[in-house]
Amino acid sequence: MILPRFDVLVPETVAEACAMLADHAREGVRVLAGGTDLLVDLRRPIIPWDVPRCDGCPTHPKGGVLSTIACSSSEKNSVLAVGESYQAVLEAPSPLAPAYLVSLHKLKQLRGIDLRKDGSLKVGALTTITDIERSREIRVGWPALVDGAVSLGSPLVRNRGTLGGNIVNARPAADMVIPTIALDGTLTLQGSSSTRTITAAEFPQGPGMSLIERDEILTEIHFPPPAPHSGSSYYKLANRKALEISVVGVAVWMALEQAGGPVADVRVVLGAAGPTPILAESIKDILKGKIPDEEVLRKTARAAAGDARAIDDFRGSAWYRLRMIELLTFRLLCKVIRQASGRQ
Repeated sequence: MILPRFDVLVPETVAEACAMLADHAREGVRVLAGGTDLLVDLRRPIIPWDVPRCDGCPTHPKGGVLSTIACSSSEKNSVLAVGESYQAVLEAPSPLAPAYLVSLHKLKQLRGIDLRKDGSLKVGALTTITDIERSREIRVGWPALVDGAVSLGSPLVRNRGTLGGNIVNARPAADMVIPTIALDGTLTLQGSSSTRTITAAEFPQGPGMSLIERDEILTEIHFPPPAPHSGSSYYKLANRKALEISVVGVAVWMALEQAGGPVADVRVVLGAAGPTPILAESIKDILKGKIPDEEVLRKTARAAAGDARAIDDFRGSAWYRLRMIELLTFRLLCKVIRQASGRQ
């Protein structure tokens, strides 16, 4: 992996980290948490798509060669300047590469899982995906979050990747973002001059774009207490089991008025179905207050697919995504109803 040149800054406090982000915003600065997404974003290709062409030089006398080997000095070399190597061109600073990385690895206060006295959950932004996957408290009260953790990357990626990093990257297929929205999570953002809280649903604004300001750091993610007779689940459909971006992802949270009774509230969130995760709003009028029998659930699943903004790409067609959203939504609704009724 070839990386651009950058300096690493290591703050001792969150306030110092925010100040560093503000001070170096013009030069280009990124936050380094687990680094599993950031290093992929920064890497340079070992073999680029556009290999230089030599039309003739002492090294390539016949010309017409695509090569990464530096050409010998020649007036005929129309690609590289005299004495310039391809490696130097490859390692030249990219205009998109940050000049600084602010590493958060010393900020221990941003790690940990805290089950509050009121039954709510606080997860530090630097908590690893592995810690979430192994948490008994989260598995019992917020199972969709564990489903997302199990689905993410590989064991090595989960050991390094963090909940905060997965959320801040604002990818429409992010495995932790979709269940976080379904579970009504809220985000605490600390900046150089203020701290604010926003919902996870409103945070992403497009692929890789979010409401976070340049001097802000995501510090905590909060989840409300599990409602009585409630359950949640997330499923990632991908072309292979590990190290793959989802074709679609669906997360469902539901609360019943009583075991086996009508639906009190429900949230269905769709991933990789639009430029941001989609909270399927049309399903509530269909399902809330109703006894969730098969006919109602199938109608709900069709409505969820209707809220999607699926596209064709190399992972799957829009037609296929819509069919899978409908199928997965129905299956997860059935699973969550069993959870909410005390039948796993």
